[in-house]
Amino acid sequence: MTEVPAPITTLLVQGHGCFEGSRRPPDQDAFDALYTREMRAVTVFLMNLGASVYEAADAAHEAFLTLLPDKWRQLEHPRAWLRKVAYRNYLRQVDRRDHPLDPVPDRPGGTCPVDLVLLTEEQARVLQALGQLSPAEREAMAWKLDGFTHEEAARALGKSPSAVRKAYERARTRLITLLELKREAESGE
Repeated sequence: MTEVPAPITTLLVQGHGCFEGSRRPPDQDAFDALYTREMRAVTVFLMNLGASVYEAADAAHEAFLTLLPDKWRQLEHPRAWLRKVAYRNYLRQVDRRDHPLDPVPDRPGGTCPVDLVLLTEEQARVLQALGQLSPAEREAMAWKLDGFTHEEAARALGKSPSAVRKAYERARTRLITLLELKREAESGE
């Protein structure tokens, strides 16, 4: 009689990341969590810096691709790194700015950032006002809106904290004027 080998329930194909069965490597789950947590935020961050939703999604995806296969594990500050690289990717798009004819495809699992970035009327108004700021003001405001301190933004941008703080203060003052927030606050609306 010939002996039949036992069936293998989980198969790892090295270098391809293909898995048969329900088990996934912990690293894959950790990267998926990082992607899910940060993709929308990086996309909105780039929109605050002037990118369209498509340009922002494209630049953010490129930034995530540079993290693979294992660079993402070595970063001390992945949130700041992603924004810095995504912004550089966005700036490189200047020569090839075309609006897509087809919709941006969904990522498996339904986390396409274009679908997640639906702006309210107020958000669209703020985005339009951000477009009227100087590049330095807009940059400082985008980092602040994304939850970074002046010191963290300065470190990521290679600037002094006082320069980032001053640009933020100018941006804030201009936004109050542009959005007519002072008049609304005084009239009690």
